[in-house]
Amino acid sequence: MLKRILDKKSAMKWAAFLFAAASAVMAFNLNSAPEVRVETVKRGNIIELVELQGKVELDTAEKIYARIEGFVDGINAYEGDEVEAGNKLLEISSDNLRFAISKAEAAQRASKSQLQSLKSSIKPEHIMLAEAQLEQAKAAEDAALKDLSNKRDNCEKLRLLHEKGAFPEKDLKDAETMLTAAESSFRNAFQAVKITQYNLDILEEGVSKDEIKVFEANVTAANVQVEELLYDKGRTDVYSPIRGTVLEKNVEKGQIVMPGILLYEIGNYDSAYIRADVLVDDIAKIEKGQKVIISGDVLNDEEIQGEVYYIAPKAEGRVSSLGIEQQRVEVRIKFDNAGSELKPGYTLDADIAVQEKSNTLYVPDKSVFKIDGKDSVFVVKNSRLEPRTIVSGLENDDFIEVISGVSEGEIVVVDPDSELKPGKRVKFKKINLDSR
Repeated sequence: MLKRILDKKSAMKWAAFLFAAASAVMAFNLNSAPEVRVETVKRGNIIELVELQGKVELDTAEKIYARIEGFVDGINAYEGDEVEAGNKLLEISSDNLRFAISKAEAAQRASKSQLQSLKSSIKPEHIMLAEAQLEQAKAAEDAALKDLSNKRDNCEKLRLLHEKGAFPEKDLKDAETMLTAAESSFRNAFQAVKITQYNLDILEEGVSKDEIKVFEANVTAANVQVEELLYDKGRTDVYSPIRGTVLEKNVEKGQIVMPGILLYEIGNYDSAYIRADVLVDDIAKIEKGQKVIISGDVLNDEEIQGEVYYIAPKAEGRVSSLGIEQQRVEVRIKFDNAGSELKPGYTLDADIAVQEKSNTLYVPDKSVFKIDGKDSVFVVKNSRLEPRTIVSGLENDDFIEVISGVSEGEIVVVDPDSELKPGKRVKFKKINLDSR
């Protein structure tokens, strides 16, 4: 009996020893296991973005150039000033312009006098005779036309009778001969009208048509020159063509300006938009009306909303910062520029939301890798790695949607290295990535 008790006590000691040894081995194995970063599979909203950088530009902007030569007498608007359409920006004086107007008006008067003198050589009695001859020629033309019409109708009737055997061929030929004579008479009468009309025109002009045309051209040129100079006189004061802000002023009081010099640039901040160039690989995802998240250093930590409103109809070559030629398509994004906070030339981040899903599973993008060409993740179960094949959906720079393969709340390894193998025991450190 005593021996049995001793044997039982001995067995319990051995069991305790073995348990302790197993625990020690497990603890050793766990402590020696590699540590990995993990995240739980979550449910929520995910947005697929096309991330761009763009610059602020103005849809309504005007550059104002000098149209005349002169001195800047006065400046009424400076950079940063708000102006309305029609506000005077500056004044230009030009003594040369006033002298040119006087000279052009004198040349205009001389040209008109020469033309009138040339035309005054016409004799009234010759014109009256030519007019009578023209009337006679027109009457003869009318008579010849009527005769031609009658003979044509008669010849056609006789031709039909001849075809039916009711009219002799000889008489038909006589009728056709008379028709030919009538056609000749009409042509002669028509030509006589043209000749008498030409003679009348010459008499009315008094001289040759070419001479008249030369002097008429001189008068026209003089008129145009005077009109242009008077128009330039009205441009000695320079006005703003639009409502907006003075973006640039390039002249000073007393400065001499020449035609073509840039004086001002005016822009309307209300018309601000962001221009971005999209790679052709991404352009198929973008449509008008898509929402845009706008951010940047000039906005500090704030974000504003925008909307795609224009997509260029063709791609153009652009050289990247790395010197690589790329095909890109211009996209324009409108936004509310209340307070005129965003100025032309500012660089901003513009993330276009091309797709969005709500109440869906997602994992960090760095947790997904390929096994045999299929998207996969490592799930941690009982401190061991279990590979899972997943079906992925939307993705952005931070997260990937999981359609199937994992469940909400399961733990996946983030950024697994190549040393990790299925079944391997790991320790893990929880991280929290909550930006989607």
